[in-house]
Amino acid sequence: MFPISKKLKLIGSVLGISTNKTSILCIDNFYSISTFLLENKVIDKYLQLSKKLEPLHHFSKAVAISYETSRIVVGFAKNNDGIVLKVGKNIAPVTSLTWQKLPISNIVFSPKDGYIAVGGEDGRVLVYFGANCQLLTSFPPVSDGTSSLSFSDDEMLLFAASFNKSAFIINLLKNVEIAHIDFDSVIEDAVFYDNDTKIFCITRNGKTIIYDILKKEIINENFLGKYWLTIARKLSNGKFALVGGKDNILHIVSLTSNTLVDNVVLKHTGVTSMFVSGNILYVGYSDGVIEIVNIDEAKEEMLKALEENDLKAAIKIIQEKNVFLQLLEEFTTKVETLWKEILGRAIELLAKDNIDEATKLVEPFMYDRKKREEFDYYWQQKEKVAKFMDNIDAKNYAGAYVLAQQYPYIKNTVAYEELESLWEKCFAGAKKLLIADHKLNFPKAQALLKIFSNVKPKRDIVAMLLNNTDKFLKAEAEYKARNYATYFKICEKFIFLKETSLYKNALYIGEQILQRINALENQANYNKALELCELLASMVPFTNIANEKIKTIENKNHFTELCKERRLIEAFAMIEANYELYSLQECKSLYSDFKSVAKVAFESAVNGDGESVLHTLSDYLGIETFRDKIASLMKIAYLAEFKLHAPSDEKEGPNIDWRETFRHYIQRYGKDEELKQVAESLGLTDVLESISDDGNPKGYLTVIVAISLLSIDNTPLQSYEEQYRMSE
Repeated sequence: MFPISKKLKLIGSVLGISTNKTSILCIDNFYSISTFLLENKVIDKYLQLSKKLEPLHHFSKAVAISYETSRIVVGFAKNNDGIVLKVGKNIAPVTSLTWQKLPISNIVFSPKDGYIAVGGEDGRVLVYFGANCQLLTSFPPVSDGTSSLSFSDDEMLLFAASFNKSAFIINLLKNVEIAHIDFDSVIEDAVFYDNDTKIFCITRNGKTIIYDILKKEIINENFLGKYWLTIARKLSNGKFALVGGKDNILHIVSLTSNTLVDNVVLKHTGVTSMFVSGNILYVGYSDGVIEIVNIDEAKEEMLKALEENDLKAAIKIIQEKNVFLQLLEEFTTKVETLWKEILGRAIELLAKDNIDEATKLVEPFMYDRKKREEFDYYWQQKEKVAKFMDNIDAKNYAGAYVLAQQYPYIKNTVAYEELESLWEKCFAGAKKLLIADHKLNFPKAQALLKIFSNVKPKRDIVAMLLNNTDKFLKAEAEYKARNYATYFKICEKFIFLKETSLYKNALYIGEQILQRINALENQANYNKALELCELLASMVPFTNIANEKIKTIENKNHFTELCKERRLIEAFAMIEANYELYSLQECKSLYSDFKSVAKVAFESAVNGDGESVLHTLSDYLGIETFRDKIASLMKIAYLAEFKLHAPSDEKEGPNIDWRETFRHYIQRYGKDEELKQVAESLGLTDVLESISDDGNPKGYLTVIVAISLLSIDNTPLQSYEEQYRMSE
């Protein structure tokens, strides 16, 4: 059941929903903004921006509502500009977004409202600072309009997709494109997950796609069906996504496996917007309805049923009260724990033709499609299981093991577990006899193991035990003395020892040491972690993984020293070469420091003060990682400086050669749309058009970093380095 607690109604299609501390904020395709009080869901404010303009499309993404700052950004049909509004005591305009060349097709806020991304029909993507709506950066246009925009949780990455079926990912802190992707369908929406290392995408032809940012490749695709998918939202636990489309189906998808968990049939058609706030889900439709859903409805009742192992009651609660409760970790853990045992019993019942009893036994699990398929599979193979059990009844263990090798699913049965238990018991008993007195007890041990002497997987180890008891004894002594390195060396020399349960126990100890190393590494206790790595490396099965761990930990140790000593160039170079460093708090602090400094530099940039920008960023000028970002901030400073020196007949100013000034800019950034717009505002379009060279968008990488690009009295440009030396 879809647990709807309340419904709201707008006039037009619901294009945006969000909340602040007191209200629900909404906007429809008729440019009508409505707010409802959270407490009682009564309408509080209403404003229609325009009654004359053509409405936005029912499924338009040209509006966005902030997550925390109560702001709304709206694009208009057949109009290039956007408007930013603030919802307070009243709904009032704050500023306009005027850098678009063609109408806006997509707008999104970053998760903490740090940025606003805007995509246009011209294929350009622009990013504004959330706090002041100043243009931060822009990216060269693609061949078609923007279909989807999405920020990573840490606000560092921006995913942008186009109607031409391509997409790119931008690292905003570095201002560089880190991936370009070609899809076989238009991406309608996307969400970052798994610590911002993967992107879940939905397409208009019914596909869900997982893109791995680290591997730079599509790693999974799934076809949900013939649905035009329109919107995806991640649930608060980060493990599942809700996917809506132009029909009346809401899909619940596991992000971990990119598989469908469930379909919810909705009462309204066309999901146009969704917003998740904690345990509350807001779903907006093209008919103006907003459904408010409590994701935790009946959760306590569910947990009580699980505590009592009453799976039937738990599933009844899911079906009758809340479909989302099936996503609870407590539920999935309980199901998987019980399923293995129940399935084994059901397989044996099928083999004995007790079909009704087997069906009744698995009935509580049949809501899960995978488990239905698994049970159906065993149903079809029940004759093989029956034959296996007949062999066991006849004590034909050789035949039973042959069947288990041929049909691996037999190993899931309780009967197979009991057969393996019998083997372990006989083997341990024989070993005990031989160790006590090999010569005297040899016939007894041989007799004890006789039932397995013709079993292919077991006969070799039986022979080895009977003829090499001293090796087993030596290995066991080393194991009991905790000399695991020596124990594993013996096992490598005598391979048959690897077939024993003792060897499995030793592997488990190695895995425990590895987990301890991971914990120490996570706590930055590198010296102790390295000590344990040396121990683990001496255990042959773990040598390679231990050596890799040693390299990683030594890297982290060295990196933390660089951070303490503020050797930034070396530290950032290490980050670029070793992705595992991104998870360290020291790394996060380095990026956070730069982000704060860049924010201060941006304030200088919008004021046209290039020298202050460079002075603020002086510690980072030699760092390759930030060359593009610093260049983008200087671009803002240069353009703002041009505006400050607009030609005027009413005031005297420096003798600026605008043609040469524009040429300096083009040499660094190319003849881009921002320069064209500034030239137009200055009345200097003819001067710009007289320059035939289109320049290079990455030209700033090979020329001096100049304080200013203004060409005054033919004076050569001055680099920041020159100015810095002069000030010293």
